[in-house]
Amino acid sequence: MSIIIAILVLGLIITVHELGHFIMAKTFKVPVREFSLGMGPRLISKVVNNTRYSLKALPFGGSCAMIGEDAAGSGDLMEYDNVKIDEDGLYDFEGVKFKKEDLDKYNFQAISPVKKFFICLSGPFMNFLLAFIMAFILVSKVGFDVPVISNVSSEGAAAKATPIVLESGDEIVEFEIPGEKESIISYRDLLVFMQLNNDDIINKKYPLVISFKRDGKILKTVVYPTYDETYNKAMIGISFENMYKLPTNFIDNCKFAAKEFYFYIKTTIMSLRMLVRGKLGAKDISGPVGTVAVMGSAISEAQAVSFASMIYTLLTMIVLISANLGVMNLLPIPALDGGRIVFAAIEMITGKPINKDVEGFANTVTMLLLLMFMIWIFGMDIYKLLSGNLFN
Repeated sequence: MSIIIAILVLGLIITVHELGHFIMAKTFKVPVREFSLGMGPRLISKVVNNTRYSLKALPFGGSCAMIGEDAAGSGDLMEYDNVKIDEDGLYDFEGVKFKKEDLDKYNFQAISPVKKFFICLSGPFMNFLLAFIMAFILVSKVGFDVPVISNVSSEGAAAKATPIVLESGDEIVEFEIPGEKESIISYRDLLVFMQLNNDDIINKKYPLVISFKRDGKILKTVVYPTYDETYNKAMIGISFENMYKLPTNFIDNCKFAAKEFYFYIKTTIMSLRMLVRGKLGAKDISGPVGTVAVMGSAISEAQAVSFASMIYTLLTMIVLISANLGVMNLLPIPALDGGRIVFAAIEMITGKPINKDVEGFANTVTMLLLLMFMIWIFGMDIYKLLSGNLFN
């Protein structure tokens, strides 16, 4: 049951993304041949208001097939010269029919670069909007983990901080070591920073510069973390209890939701940066299969605690994955929304459209590479799942 829920959640996130493209395409009168959820052969399909809506066999992915968008983007064709023409002279795409003048005037390649820009941007935007809404609901019920110190150990490193000793009630706002600086907006930021830089802090004996808020003022001090052999961790000597703070009004709720949303955006970007630097490898990457499996496991564990816990876990997963999908689609890579946004921006600046053969070639080659990468990730997911290493 938990796996089914996970698949449905993933389907929701993808549907919202494609819905963004769909709404904007319809707004600009771009002919949409098919709006589909899933990939592969159609299971259910129906034409409504001159667009085919389909549910496909594989519950991963989806598309908004606009006329004039290249095959790498939507599975449609840039040209429609060989499409069947019915007795009324309408171009017939399997029951979805358009006048030639509408196809010529409003197809994706024919519209202005500004419209292309907003159509491509609308998918990631909808993912960000979904993530924010779910974050708003989540923090309204469980609160936000504000990094406010509850206790300072008299024997810990923080008690020996210079020039200012940390105190209970101080709110951490920034951590810094040589070469790394991170703004701290949540307790999780603090944990992530310490975990990622643990080895450098221990082995290189780096001082930790801590910026914190006290009585409305931003102050700064230096702590030399100590080494805990039991946990192999650098320790500061501060603790955080009851750090989850519930919003008291709508404005607070919006602020906390924005911080929750920002945390996952920042985490995604940080992960990409670590991947480029080689600090993350194949074992750290998961595709749809791995994502569904991990989600299913998390949902099962939360369900065992309580129904409310399961709902909060689902909300957290939606925020995480939807924010992640939005960021990934904005990467300036051909065939992704980000690449198409770059092409549209170049067209806006130069006043000349990108050669459609060049754009189509770039998108097709990149899509083939992405498909190869997805197949590899799929294989890695299956291997990790069968070997029991998926959750390690």
